[in-house]
Amino acid sequence: MGRPEAAGRLSLDYRLENGVAVVTVAGEIDVLNSGLLRESLLRALADEPGRGLVVNLAGVSFLDSTCTGVLVGVLHRVRATDGRLAVAAPARQARRILDITGLAKVLSVYDSETEAVQACIQPPAT
Repeated sequence: MGRPEAAGRLSLDYRLENGVAVVTVAGEIDVLNSGLLRESLLRALADEPGRGLVVNLAGVSFLDSTCTGVLVGVLHRVRATDGRLAVAAPARQARRILDITGLAKVLSVYDSETEAVQACIQPPAT
């Protein structure tokens, strides 16, 4: 587990919204606390298998490559359960990292949490 001060820089909130797991993330995500993020997202996924998972990054002030790695790993897990992963409302710095790394093209990124939840409810287009 990360050092207490690392965990203190990261806040995670989990709830269900219309049957979709929503994890709201706030603070800084880096190598010291990315394990906590991974554990929380995988726990939400295990609680609601085969359903959607929304990761709300509106309150994230910093993220590094370990966070992007966590998102890619969770994406693979979600796809394995025929679920959907959506990133909601990334803060400017987080959105910039998603764009630079090309993850904005791989992940479903939405401007609002409402749009992300709705996308997870909708069946995939055929």
